Amino acid sequence: MEKVQLIATSTFGMEALVAQEVRNLGYENIKVDNGKVTLSAGMEALCRLNLWLRTADRVRLLMGEFEARTFEELFEKTKALPWAD
Repeated sequence: MEKVQLIATSTFGMEALVAQEVRNLGYENIKVDNGKVTLSAGMEALCRLNLWLRTADRVRLLMGEFEARTFEELFEKTKALPWAD
């Protein structure tokens, strides 16, 4: 099963509660930051976490990372992400 990077966003100050909920659902290797909890898991975790997390705002899939200094650069690099995969 291919693992993807997931980001569970939360209200500031609620990150520890979100992390505990994620652990209670059986996921490990969680990183807690301001306003978010990140983890690596399979795609089924995206649906499962969105369904069962109560303190998270939403769960997002990290498609890629890059630096953009202009709107044109942002547009081109976003278009180049592997959306079909």
